[in-house]
Amino acid sequence: MYHGTEMPSFGDIWRDLQKKMGGGESLRNTNDDVERRFWKKYMNSQGQNGPDPYSARIWDEINYILGDSYYDSIIEIGPGWGNYSFNLAERCRNLTCVDMSPDTLRYIKQTGLEYGFHINTVNEKWEDYRGKSADMVFAFNCFYRMSDIEECLAKIDRCGDRFHIIGMTSGPEQEYLVDYEKILGLKVRFHRLDYIILLNVLYQNGIDCNVHMVDLTKDIKFCSLDQAVEKTSRRIISGEYSSEDLIRILKKYLKKEEDGLYHYCHHFKAAVIYW
Repeated sequence: MYHGTEMPSFGDIWRDLQKKMGGGESLRNTNDDVERRFWKKYMNSQGQNGPDPYSARIWDEINYILGDSYYDSIIEIGPGWGNYSFNLAERCRNLTCVDMSPDTLRYIKQTGLEYGFHINTVNEKWEDYRGKSADMVFAFNCFYRMSDIEECLAKIDRCGDRFHIIGMTSGPEQEYLVDYEKILGLKVRFHRLDYIILLNVLYQNGIDCNVHMVDLTKDIKFCSLDQAVEKTSRRIISGEYSSEDLIRILKKYLKKEEDGLYHYCHHFKAAVIYW
């Protein structure tokens, strides 16, 4: 960065965007016990379903970036239900997953053993991590609770002795949500945190990165139009509307397939940031 370059604090922008629309902050962001309970419930109900289908395309890009590299050690922050964990385990001798959820780590460890990997786990937030560094640090879609984003990213830089890969999925939003706002005048909860802020926080910390954008699709399915109304209306914060109003918009984008379900093909992107 040029010495004379003046930019706003992207860390402050990140913290402002973490706040919920309408004031206040999400309890999952501010209360560790609430977040742990969320992941306990999620892993018990859905966490056994395996990686998100779209994550395979992201891993293809990461695999291309890594080339033939093999590492002695990798730290993965926030592994979730293992979108990338077991692929990372194939790329190193020692994989350590750091997460505040004991249920997430238990799943990663048990599933790793089924694949023949002995994965080390550290049950704490990345903010509290005081363990050893590693050849590489990997973090994807795990930043939403990190308030002191400047220090969290700086720690990733310090703890990666050879390489660093971070990233997150990005927009655009589903078209029907945009129409809810533009056509019906409703207040909709859109995602606020985006990769470009991470990139600029790193830049302001003196870390120059490479970015690969990945085009993704996700097949969103609904059993009926009524279910589509019920699920998509959860993103509406305020405003007057009827089910018929939402159905008129949903019919523009949902297609009933031979399986009897209503499908929406969501086109979005992911950013893979590395240095």
